[in-house]
Amino acid sequence: MCVMRPFLLVMLLLSDFEHTFGSEDLSHHSAHKIRSHKYNRRHRAVNDGELRFEPEPYSKKLELNSSGKIHCKVAGGVNPTVQWFLNDTAPLPDGVTSANGTLMVADADKRHAGQYTCKAVDGERSITSKITLDVVMTPRVVEPSPGEQRHVTVGQTVVLNCVATGDPVPTTHWDRNLAILGKQQEGVDVEDDVNATSARILVMNNGTLIIHNVSSPDADRYGCTAGSAAGLARNELQLIVHQEGELPPQESSGVAGKAVVVSISVAGAYMVLVLALMVYCRRRRLRRRQRGEKMELEMTEGREKLVEEGEEEKQKVNGAALQNGRLLAHDKDSGADNSEVSGISRTSKKSGQFEHLSIPRTLLTEQITLGRGEFGEVMLAKIDMIQVNKLRNKDSLDAEGEPKPRPVLVKALTTKDEVQLAEFRRQLELFTRVRHENIVRLIGLCNEAEPHYMLLEHTDWGELKKFLIATRSPEENAEYIARVGPAHAPPAPSKSCPALAPQHRALLAAHLAAAAAKCAAVRFTHRDIAARNCLITSKLQLKLSYPALTRGPDSHEYYKLHEQVIPLRWLPPEAVLEGDYSTKSDVYMFAVTVWEIYTKAELPFAKLNDNSVLERVKSGSLEWTIPDTMPEALGALLKRCWSKSPSDRPQFTEIYDEITSILQEVTSETTSQTSHNKTEE
Repeated sequence: MCVMRPFLLVMLLLSDFEHTFGSEDLSHHSAHKIRSHKYNRRHRAVNDGELRFEPEPYSKKLELNSSGKIHCKVAGGVNPTVQWFLNDTAPLPDGVTSANGTLMVADADKRHAGQYTCKAVDGERSITSKITLDVVMTPRVVEPSPGEQRHVTVGQTVVLNCVATGDPVPTTHWDRNLAILGKQQEGVDVEDDVNATSARILVMNNGTLIIHNVSSPDADRYGCTAGSAAGLARNELQLIVHQEGELPPQESSGVAGKAVVVSISVAGAYMVLVLALMVYCRRRRLRRRQRGEKMELEMTEGREKLVEEGEEEKQKVNGAALQNGRLLAHDKDSGADNSEVSGISRTSKKSGQFEHLSIPRTLLTEQITLGRGEFGEVMLAKIDMIQVNKLRNKDSLDAEGEPKPRPVLVKALTTKDEVQLAEFRRQLELFTRVRHENIVRLIGLCNEAEPHYMLLEHTDWGELKKFLIATRSPEENAEYIARVGPAHAPPAPSKSCPALAPQHRALLAAHLAAAAAKCAAVRFTHRDIAARNCLITSKLQLKLSYPALTRGPDSHEYYKLHEQVIPLRWLPPEAVLEGDYSTKSDVYMFAVTVWEIYTKAELPFAKLNDNSVLERVKSGSLEWTIPDTMPEALGALLKRCWSKSPSDRPQFTEIYDEITSILQEVTSETTSQTSHNKTEE
């Protein structure tokens, strides 16, 4: 599901930015400049150029019965008039008005949906722009109800309905303990499959989940998620499985009897439930921490098993070597049960999904070790994209042209730990599935020999954190060192960069929000969003990456807790204390990274050592402060993102919408002020 409007803010290149960072690098992006500003016609004494929209009006979706505005701002001319029309020239419908170029909808209704035209007229000259207004209904899950409990007896058949409303009609799916139920799981099938009649757990096309012959392991949390272009909604129910004859007794038929039963049950059950949930959650999270992403790995690979750690000799299967730590198995299993039928069955289940990414490591040149990550060494290298395209037959016309060396980040897989192997595959699947302007692209996978290499896109300006440090003035750097101590003094940048303007900082925050929203849309948790793990291009475009250098220049930003290395100062309490990672923990880390952008890469809570930070996390006394340079609306948004309860934090779709509006306001104010200053001069 698409979670974002058309990406209008990919390149914000204002005149002052062009002057600061060099017009040569920016000239071919001038068509994407956004110069939203307020009208000040007192200063339009003469014709100041050709009529144009700045920015171009864009299509919008409004929630049913909500209000909204669409701006149409015009630059140039002497005294242009701006009007909105339905379709091309028809008058606006009831409930839709236009004033000073702004289209306003007071109470959105289905009849308001359609195509609208903004027309600007200045004498004999005129320009038009068309947008589409959609009126939608956010999905709402009708069944199951929030917090519903279903009691069944072992051996019974249970039917769970997933019913949702919304416009457009939402699609639904079931998940069990946050893992989507589908035919890739053992024992689960879908209605249209050939084995549907014999499946124990069946997912119907209408959103119904049927579980035959219920057993004790089926007791769990089941979630119904509904999604459409208008948003997401989700309700959970708890399936409780009882042994035969242990179902709760029927309540007394009398009113007094019911009141007594309810009072006693609520008082006693509440205490028991709280204690049981605490024990259950702690044990469950401990199992998660121990096994990592084992369940996700098994879902992806079917019955394929990783070769156990400690195997030193390569085993020969049908004349081919099977190596310890290999991600991609190509041969059939050996053993007494390796009949022709079972061999074919297993081969069909072997995953070949990464074969198309295979690149020989001989194409890598100029390798430089940056440090150590969660899987092994992390390096910076160069690769000739002409050869890569030739290898994949995607660029045959240019295959013999001049070499195109391109920087790539190389993540080596040297660990044999099953949890880390699963995480390596999880990241591969993310970068394979997600394509976005603000997320680095997966170049390929070197898997012909050990260790395996994951190759990720790198940028010409490199790490965002180093770029932010380079924008500090000598006075700011000296003040920072004096405030936090010389132990946290950053390394001197190789070259200094001009300070970022307010609109440029807001732009970077919008880029990061767009990337995080895309990850959330595919149900992927990043778990290490920080300035050190973002890249920046010479066109001031942010890209979310995943170096995660736990040893190296940024090793002081990680902390070892419970045999795991974590970015302590960036994580919310539930991730630090319980190992509970989710989209809402990414929301918290996103807010910390935006805080880094506005503080020019300060270390969070730099005056505190790691143990002090951990103690404050445990006591709930860790408090964030908003930088003075940050817009008030953005500061309020970050405070919501830092809420101690994950349910109180906003969704990334909401964050992206708010930051987009903040960016437009900052840009408009800056442009208006610049125009005003020039007029006074």
